[in-house]
Parts: sequence; structure tokens; C-alpha cells
Amino acid sequence: MRPLQTRLVTLCQQVLALGVVLVVLTPASGVVSLDIVGEHPGQQSSGAGRPAPAELMSATVPLKAVTPTVTEVPLTGAGGGFAGLTGRTVAGGATEARVVSKPQAVTGFSAIGVTWQHGEDLEEDQITLRVRTREGDEWSAWEDLEYHDEHGPDPGSAEDATARPGTEPTFVGEVDDVQVEARTAGGATLPDDLSLALVDPGSAAGSETEAPADQPGSAEEQYAEQGSLMGGSEDRSDGLSLRAATTNAKAKTAAQPTIFSRAQWGADESIRNKGSLRYGTINGGFVHHTVNANDYTEDQVPAIIRSIYAYHVKSRGWSDIGYNFLVDRFGRIWEGRYGGIDKPVVGAHTLNYNQYSFAMSAIGNYDVVQPSDAMLRAYGQLFAWKLSLSGVDPASMSQKIGSKTFAAINGHRDAGSTACPGKYLYAQIPLIRTYASQAAPVVTTPTPVAISAPDPQNNLDASPYPDLVVRRASDGRGLVIPTGGLTSFQKRTVVGQKGWDKTADVLVSPDLTGDGVADLVTVDRAGVVRIREGRGNGKFGKTVRKLKLRGYSLVTAVGDINGDGRNDLVARFKGRLVVLTGTGKGGFARKVTRKGYGDHKQIIGAGDVNGDGRADLLLRTKNRLYLQTGYGTGRFAAPRRVAGSWSKVNRVVAADFNGDGRPDLVVRNSSGNMLLMPGNGDGTFGAARGPASNLKTMRGITAANLVDGPGADLIGIAGKQLVVVANRDTYELGAPVDTGVSFAGMDVLLNAGDVNRDGFGDVLGRNTAGQLFLYAGRGDGTLAQPTLLGDGWGVVSGLTAVGDVTGDGIPDLVGTPTGGSLSVWTGTGAGFAAPAVVKGGKLPTPAGLPSDLSAFDWVFGVQPMTLKGTLDYIVRDRATGTAYVFSGRRSGVSSPRLLGGLEGYDLAG
Repeated sequence: MRPLQTRLVTLCQQVLALGVVLVVLTPASGVVSLDIVGEHPGQQSSGAGRPAPAELMSATVPLKAVTPTVTEVPLTGAGGGFAGLTGRTVAGGATEARVVSKPQAVTGFSAIGVTWQHGEDLEEDQITLRVRTREGDEWSAWEDLEYHDEHGPDPGSAEDATARPGTEPTFVGEVDDVQVEARTAGGATLPDDLSLALVDPGSAAGSETEAPADQPGSAEEQYAEQGSLMGGSEDRSDGLSLRAATTNAKAKTAAQPTIFSRAQWGADESIRNKGSLRYGTINGGFVHHTVNANDYTEDQVPAIIRSIYAYHVKSRGWSDIGYNFLVDRFGRIWEGRYGGIDKPVVGAHTLNYNQYSFAMSAIGNYDVVQPSDAMLRAYGQLFAWKLSLSGVDPASMSQKIGSKTFAAINGHRDAGSTACPGKYLYAQIPLIRTYASQAAPVVTTPTPVAISAPDPQNNLDASPYPDLVVRRASDGRGLVIPTGGLTSFQKRTVVGQKGWDKTADVLVSPDLTGDGVADLVTVDRAGVVRIREGRGNGKFGKTVRKLKLRGYSLVTAVGDINGDGRNDLVARFKGRLVVLTGTGKGGFARKVTRKGYGDHKQIIGAGDVNGDGRADLLLRTKNRLYLQTGYGTGRFAAPRRVAGSWSKVNRVVAADFNGDGRPDLVVRNSSGNMLLMPGNGDGTFGAARGPASNLKTMRGITAANLVDGPGADLIGIAGKQLVVVANRDTYELGAPVDTGVSFAGMDVLLNAGDVNRDGFGDVLGRNTAGQLFLYAGRGDGTLAQPTLLGDGWGVVSGLTAVGDVTGDGIPDLVGTPTGGSLSVWTGTGAGFAAPAVVKGGKLPTPAGLPSDLSAFDWVFGVQPMTLKGTLDYIVRDRATGTAYVFSGRRSGVSSPRLLGGLEGYDLAG
């Protein structure tokens, strides 16, 4: 409802509006532009010399909704190419791709941004985007456009399905023309459907000066819309439970700050996607900045917000403006995403954490200017109120937000690799926490206590990945078994831009040109073999040798098979195995050997598979794999079968992928999944780990050490390009580390996290007498001798280390005392406090584990083994001692994935 109702007040308002018009008609002293004018680091400005608390501020706002317009200018086509604009490719397309738009005329208070095709996800360092503007005959210098790949809807959400990657919107001010440049390097191509968005926020037909209005729509109306959008009685009851929870919390909430509504910045509600409104939970909040103009005036703020809204919806493809709230440099708070300011509306602000948090974005670029104190106090008031609605203490430094633990109040960079919210605003987050704490209500801890879902921290060595602590059955010795992130490969990197679809096969060979660097061998459909000189960085130079091998097939690099110090090739010719041994003149000598290779699908140069110091071959037929051990003379023994099922395998690649010095196999199955089979060094291979990647569309996959790291990388043909798929050099289980202590006499081991707050993970052990001991970790896998923490723990069943579930940053324990209920023992840093009964009587855990776990003798949760997702579960098969992991997902867990053999141990945590 508008606050100016009576005729007298209306008359006063008209007088004020006339004054505003006169001010607007006066030439502005500062223009919003890419240049930062009048503010410098260290200066606290509230703008226009009028600092005031948010609750005392008014605003010049439109009388009704204003429709913004967005004009899209294509920079590249939907299928690639330059869409007819100024563009060039440098150095044959191998090192740089660049496109520059034609100058585009802009009028008024305009904003611009650049977006590209959904699904083409680029790291921030993979693309450079710049803008310049023209006033009269003068062009400005090029300025970077801000692109952060951590901004957007959560992956897998309905909103994400239509989202386009892109830059932040930038306000170019009162200029004549604007021009943008997009550039990629390192062989990467420009993304498809690259588009320049020109955003006109629209002009209000009339405006008035107002205080913050009451929010449009009651809570019941907001939830009526939610119910109609979600459909079904079950979803409507969820809405009712959310409303009831909010109502009950209001008795202990902080005071609500004054907030300008969506109507007051002129939101055109017709352009948002009304079917995408979602509610989640709030366990914390994030501080952002909009990364655009800093010298805006008070009455330009509604237009700035409309521009951001239009760009997020029309260009980025989001359902609504991404932020829940915005705050201007004058300390005024504005409602952002629709759904109710007091509701847990899911936004599109902090990738992977939108479902569990809210965000307010400061209008401006706080990497170059200081935020005003009015803005910081507005943050404190808003965060205190919003967090209190969910019972969250703004001073808390341990809140479970999604899969990780954060403070209650965070900068965006705390949740991702981004500079947001700028170095000067980020530096003030401790002060924001102080302001929020001063405004927060005094909350007493209820009994029984509510706890969060388990969040164990299992690091005992120097790596970031979880470790297992085990007891060796033979002597009770304590060992730490590291995990390493699970075998996987990175995204494809283009090393050859085009023309590779004409190549029949590629393979990487140990040095064939005499420079000590691995080389690339290509085979075309006419039987011409070319050797391209390797550069040692995953790329290859020009052809330095050519062989005509018409009629030959399955050409394979095998290294030095005859001991003369030169590397060789093998191939098939008329059903026979042919050895092509390197000669001193740089050529190859041909020697025909065994027959019977007519039905073979692959010949694989495998290295020394059986550990005798000589190079071997692997042979793949339709359903089987064979090993031919080398004699070291250029000849090979008769083939013998390799155990396993090979009927669904369509590519086998041999190299040392896990860095242990033994050749391994990476095999591709009919689904396109690449699986690792570690070599045992005796001619056999372990069970398949993975999937490590999906390369269904690649041809001619081969392997060699091409980039940094001990493990071999993959290379092959994808479409018209030659691509490298780099090994992440991660693994399932590492070599055991002796802890230096014995666990003899213990009946429970707990990998408990940093119990004593010295910065290293610790282990707890309970003996058969019910005593609990602390084995302090040293950070390298070894443990100190045990310290007694207390007696009487023998009556606790299901004793479990769950990480910090009480929100104080210190690991806790849960279990059930004899005859009692599930309880939590809060960590104190020196031990554990007296138990408190857990509210609800059960531990919050993800669903999805098999209902029947009787086949496993170990089942325990660990932090995400790939450092992504939620709680993972490790289990061990009771009969075989083989361990598996069920990886946590947003809903349930994945299918089990093999970790490896853990036989010989009788206790673990």
C-alpha cells in the first residue's frame, strides 16, 4: 500500500516531486561509468554527503511497474563461427581466438553483459572479456568485464536447465557507443552463441519520494502462490509447515529492518518465471557485490536493480533476479527475488549453496572502493533478522550449509573460487558479524538439543582427502590408509583445432625423433604414417617423418623391444604381426613374425606388464584380452589369456596411470565409461575402479605422460579436434602409514576430527573396560601415545564420531546410553561435555543406503572423498574384505564404487 493517501500529503508530495524534477534537470556532477570517480580505497562514502541509517532513508521510486528491454547482439553463431562480426583467429587457431563486436549505440542509463550457450562451462581463466565506450570521437581504454563461474542456480535445478553462463552486468553510463571483445587462449575455442546484451532499464512515467513500503501480499498470499505452483496436497502441507515454523520463531527474532519492496524499484512481474519459485532452508547468509558502477545517485538505484533483473532473466535465463536482497551505498535495503522477504526463498547467487542460504548483494564494485558504514550496518541488521527467523546465531562460525561447514555470515569467496564480494567489502565481514550480533536476540538453548546432519572430518595426513584408521588383525598395530580423491580425469583440452576427423588413428610413442620427448604418430586412411615431434607440454609440432604403410593396420607404439636404445613400432599386415624396429638413420626395419592376428581389434604396447624388465604386448579380440610377453629381442612369446570379462570393452589403453611404476589399463566399456584396472606387476590386473570419465565420442584413445603429474594422460580425437584428457592424479587407496601406536584392547576406533583444537585430526579409541582415549594426530598420519579422557563409555552403544553437529566448531560424538535415548556429547576442546538428549531421537542422515547392510562388517560415514557433494559412506564386504564407497548425493547416495582390498584388518574408523 502506498504511504501517501490523503489529499494534504499528496499536495506535499507534488511540491517535493517538483523539487526532484528541478534537481534532475540540473547537469549531474558525476556520471556512472567504467571509471571510478571521487572514491578511493580507504575512503568511506555514503554518497551525496548524506549518510543516514537505512530506516530513516526515503527513495525516489516509480509509480508503477517499468518494463525493461534487452537487445541481444550475436558475437558467435549458435553452432560456432563469428556471426558476421569483426573477428579473427590468431596463429592458425592454436593459441588464441578472438571476436570484437561492432560498435553498438546506447542511450540513457544502459547496462551491458555477455552470455553464451548453456552447457559450455568455462573456468574464469579460460576466457577474457573486455569492454570500451565512446563519447564523441574519444574511445575509452579497454576494461575487463567481470565473469564469475560461481554465480548462478544450483546444478541440476529446473532453473539451471535454461541458465546461460555469462558476465556480471556492467553499467556504461551516458555514452554514445559500446564495444566488447571476447578472447580465449591455450587452444580453447570461443563458446557457441556468444551474445552481447544491451539492457535498457526503462523509464518511469512518474515517480514519487517514499519511505520503505509494506511488503505486497501477506504470508498467506505468498504461500497460496507457492501451493498453486508446486501442486498437490503434499507440497501445500510443506508450505504450511514452513509457515508454522516461521511463526513460532518470531518470538525470538531480531527487529526487521526497513526494506524497499519490488514494486518500489518498478519490478515488472510479468517477465519472471512464476513456476520456478522454490523454498529451501536457511543455515547461513552470503555477502556479494554486483561488480558494476560506484558513483550512482540515490534516484538511479531502482533503474540499476531493474537492469540486473532484466539481465538475469532475459539474458542469463534465470527465473528471477538472482539475489534475495540488494543494498545500495546509502544503506537502503531492497527486496530482490520474489517470494516473501521473511521466507527461505531459493535464489541464484552462490553456486551449490542456494538451497540452504540467502544472499544480499552490495550495489557497486568493492574491489576498488570501500563500503560505507551505512551499508555495513544495513548488512548487520538484515542478516541478524533473516538468520533469527531460522534460529541461527549470526556469530556462529560452524553452520552446515549444504555439504560443507561455514560461518553464519560469509563472503561469496568463502564458498567458491571467486573474488566476490571484493577485497574491501570482504575485509569488513567481521564488522558485519559484529553489527549482526549486536542486533540479534538472546537465544537460550532448548532441551532436548537439535543437531545438524553429521559432518565428519577425517584428515590424518597432509592431504585434503579423508583417511581411514585401521587395526592390523595380526598384531593390533594402528595404520592410516589414505584416500586420494578417486581416480578421474579432467575436462578435454584442445591441442589440435581441426582436420583430425580425416585421421584414422593416433598414438603417442616414446621418443622417436631423438630429443627425449614423446612424439605423436598418426595414421591416415591411405596408410600414411606421420611422426609429429612432441613439445613436452601436451602439444605436438610439425611432421618430421613419414612412412608409407599401405595395407598395414593396428599400428602401435611399443617402446624399445629389442634393447638397442631406440624405440619401435608394431603393426598387423595380412593377418601377421610385423615388428618395425628403429634404425640408426631414423627409419624402421621391417620384420614379419607370427600369424593369426586377422580377427584382432587392437594391439596395445603395454610396457613391462609382468615385471621381467622387457616390453610386452596386449591383444584385444571381440571378447578376450591376451598377453604376449616380450623376449627383449624384438620377438614375443605365444599369447595367453588375461583373466576377466572383456566382451563389453571397445578400447584398451595401457600406461602407468596411478604413478606406482607398473603399467595399468584404462578400458572403455560400451557405455563410454573409462575404468582403471591397476597393474599388479605380474601380468595380471586388479578389479576395475571408476568410472573415471566418459569418453564415448572419442576415437583413437592412447596414453602418455603429457602434462604435469605422475600419472599418464589420455589423448585422442573428438570430432575434428585432437584433445588431451589430463589425469587428475587422484586415486582410491594409498599405501598404509604406520601410526606408531597400538590399538590392542580397543573395541571402537573413531576418526574424530580435530578434538583437541591443535589443527590436526585425532583418533579416539574405546577399550573393553569402557575407557575413552585420545590419540592426538600430528598431521602426517602418525599419532601420539594415548591420553585417557574418561571412564563409563562402555554403556554407550552406536558410539559415532559425527563432526560438529552442535554448531560450535568442535567435533562431537553421538550414541545411545543403555536404557536411554540418542544423545550428543559436545566437544569442549579438552574432552566432551555431559550428554544431552537429541531432539527427535534420531541422527539426521542422507537416505539411500541399502536397507540390508548385513553383508558388510564396516559401515561408517566420511567427508566427501572427492571434496564435492555430501557425506559418503565406506563399507567393507564381510566375506572378501573388499571396500566400497557410496558417494553422497543431494538426494540419497550413488551406486557403490570399488575402493580396493582391505583384508587383514579387524577394526576401522
